[in-house]
Amino acid sequence: MLREIAYCLLGLAIAAYSLEYVLAAGDDPKEPARLRSGPPLVGHIIGIYRHGMAYFSKTCKTTNEEIFTIAIFNLKLYISNSHRLNAFIQKNSKSLSFRPFIKVTVKAFGDASPETDKLFEGALLDDFSHAMKNGLAPGPQLDEQNLRMGIAAVRHVDELVEKEEIVLIKWVDDAIVQATSAGVYGKNHPYTDPKVVAAFWKWMEYNLAHLFGADITGKGYAARAIVFKAFQDYCRDLPDDCSFVVRERLRTLYDHGVSMDEAAKQEATFSIAAFPNTIPTMYWVLYEVFSRPELLQELRDEISTQAVSRMEGNGVLLDVSALKTKCPLLLGVIQETQRTRHMHANIRKVMQDTVLDGKYLLKAGNYVQMPGAPIHASAGIWGPTTDAFDPHRFLPKPDNDRASGSFMAWGAAPHLCPARQFATTEVMLITAMLVLRVDLRPTEPGGWERNPEVRTDDSSTLGRPLKELLLRVEKRDGWQGEWKLEMGESRTRISLASG
Repeated sequence: MLREIAYCLLGLAIAAYSLEYVLAAGDDPKEPARLRSGPPLVGHIIGIYRHGMAYFSKTCKTTNEEIFTIAIFNLKLYISNSHRLNAFIQKNSKSLSFRPFIKVTVKAFGDASPETDKLFEGALLDDFSHAMKNGLAPGPQLDEQNLRMGIAAVRHVDELVEKEEIVLIKWVDDAIVQATSAGVYGKNHPYTDPKVVAAFWKWMEYNLAHLFGADITGKGYAARAIVFKAFQDYCRDLPDDCSFVVRERLRTLYDHGVSMDEAAKQEATFSIAAFPNTIPTMYWVLYEVFSRPELLQELRDEISTQAVSRMEGNGVLLDVSALKTKCPLLLGVIQETQRTRHMHANIRKVMQDTVLDGKYLLKAGNYVQMPGAPIHASAGIWGPTTDAFDPHRFLPKPDNDRASGSFMAWGAAPHLCPARQFATTEVMLITAMLVLRVDLRPTEPGGWERNPEVRTDDSSTLGRPLKELLLRVEKRDGWQGEWKLEMGESRTRISLASG
């Protein structure tokens, strides 16, 4: 019996290697070289299942090739391991396009009806993207959105300072969901209902499965339906404090003939980009700041001298415009956190055969991925201290000759995250208030691990922590009065390294 099993396994192995050899024989010699997996045929599938988007960064460490192929049966993923080649990919934005993935999310995440899906094959797709970009551009409308978000954030920090202990990730989850939603959807937003919040996170557990229609139990679809229903109720009677970007997105959908119920489902998908990406960024910024006493003091000095003033009594006025323009170390901490903990891989579809740099043939119907981690870890770009956490590397310098496109936390041009100004403002605001108002310390010795494990089974740009961290909250004297916000110049733009 054992001999028969051994022969069977040997036969399967020979068949797998033979099939992989046959598939590879069809490669064009100009295509990037294949990166062999462990087990033939299924090795890369196993790797992607185990590590998610982080798998592409891991594979980059195993080869010196500046671009290589990960083959999954007949499908090819061309993985760029080079900042130099990324520039060529970005220049070929029509033949190497992100547009098909916007279309995919409309159906897979937004559950578009056949009629709505058909509309997105025309001008609606570009018009919808432009509405998003224009609606989030710096100006009076974004200021109003930032102010609503900031007021909600102040309230959450007010509540935090009265606590003795918090579980950091749970507090960040709640603060970001509520503050972001207040900014975007107004005070009476759909996520004021805890059942809708719980349904959203259950939906996210199945989000990647929905890309492949693999939600076998239907639990993810059921949770999504709860979120959709909440947004349909919301869109039937938009509140006066609804943001400009929401109105623009809905107007665009309605103008192209999308029904209200269908438009509300697409509006609900905004949360997928907002919460799962801002939350881990916020978490790790706080983690890095409060685990480094010298950096914490530097930030306190910068923020207290550049961005706050005292009001009558014991009040504190936080100048949001000054935070964005006069606190380069605070911004540097955020960007260094993104650089060192980034795990996302930007993706493009090959729409037609394309030759990069006159050397590498990318064949139509396949995909190109640009992992950010190899670029963010390149000593050629970031210098010999690339492995160190050093927020000072982002401080303005007259001799800064770092190549454009070397910071990929917000995507790769021309498809940068349109909400990057809003999200960065949110992280800056919350960090500034916590830095001045409290000390946060782990309740257990050794709580500040340098490289704690993270989840890699989702598509967020930074990984969520696997382990919860319990922190003791201690008020700081002199900073516990009433806090208010001043918005400042309406077109103030944060000088992000990504542009």
